[in-house]
Amino acid sequence: MTNQDDSARKASPAPEPDEDLQGAERDDVLGSDSSITPFDFRHSNRLPNSQLNLIQVLHESFVRLLTQSLSLTLRSFVSGSVISVEQFSFGEFSARMQSPTCIVYLSMLPYEGYAAAEVNHSLLAPILDHVLGGNGKIDSELDRELTDIEKGMLEGFFRIIPHDLSEAWKPIASIGFAFDCVETEPLLSNRISRNEAVVVIAMELRIGDKTGKVNLAIPSLTLKMLRHKFDQQSTTKRTVSPENEASIKQKLSAELRLDVDCALVGARIRLSDLLNLKEGDLVDLGVEFDRRGSLLVNGVPKLRGEVIVEGSRQALVIESA
Repeated sequence: MTNQDDSARKASPAPEPDEDLQGAERDDVLGSDSSITPFDFRHSNRLPNSQLNLIQVLHESFVRLLTQSLSLTLRSFVSGSVISVEQFSFGEFSARMQSPTCIVYLSMLPYEGYAAAEVNHSLLAPILDHVLGGNGKIDSELDRELTDIEKGMLEGFFRIIPHDLSEAWKPIASIGFAFDCVETEPLLSNRISRNEAVVVIAMELRIGDKTGKVNLAIPSLTLKMLRHKFDQQSTTKRTVSPENEASIKQKLSAELRLDVDCALVGARIRLSDLLNLKEGDLVDLGVEFDRRGSLLVNGVPKLRGEVIVEGSRQALVIESA
């Protein structure tokens, strides 16, 4: 009988564990140790806020360099600021872009991968106008893809971005940002994986009276590799008071030399007509000449007045600002 009982016990299935009891036990274990926190594998490349703050300071320096370079290149006043620093996947970042847009890809030697700078079309229109010799005051915006000719005309601008970016990054690391290519459709781009985590620095630029954004995306993995260099960089402190800094800027700006021109503002001409002009052609400026003109400072109209002759020279009597 004993052998039969043992055989019966061995043949009978083991009782199933109580799933509710197991769940309760697991909750008790997790709840008993407050140091245990869930790990989100989807956001494993997220950077700490301390590093994001340094990245913002770094790109505020980049914006200052970029606005100075563009002011000299376009012969127009350019200003800008950093709006935000956020972390996304590249897929989330590209889904926020307009289509078509302008995405400038930058290599980052000696590191692998690419950074991407999205430039709003609201900025490209005045830049193109300046490149063609205009004053940047155009009413229309680009609502189409850039042509190959326009991309070639904008290449100088595209190369300014990585040059100034490399200069701004020198206090942290020597990164050779370089212009690689331009794409216009964000959802068709494959140079950066859509699942790759990126840090997006949103910047606003103002060219004359036109405003637009430049959004720079840098792979989080590259930034994590530089974390020890960020840690070595002490927290930036202001060594000059705001009042002294304003006085220094005022003193330096007093020595700047500006180009001053007198012109009849308002005339416009098609590029095709301009290219077909030849000697002897008559160009209708489209404005009435009443001996009044505009005073242009670095290509930007600032004042109006009457054109007069003073001795052997022409002059402008200021009438209105």
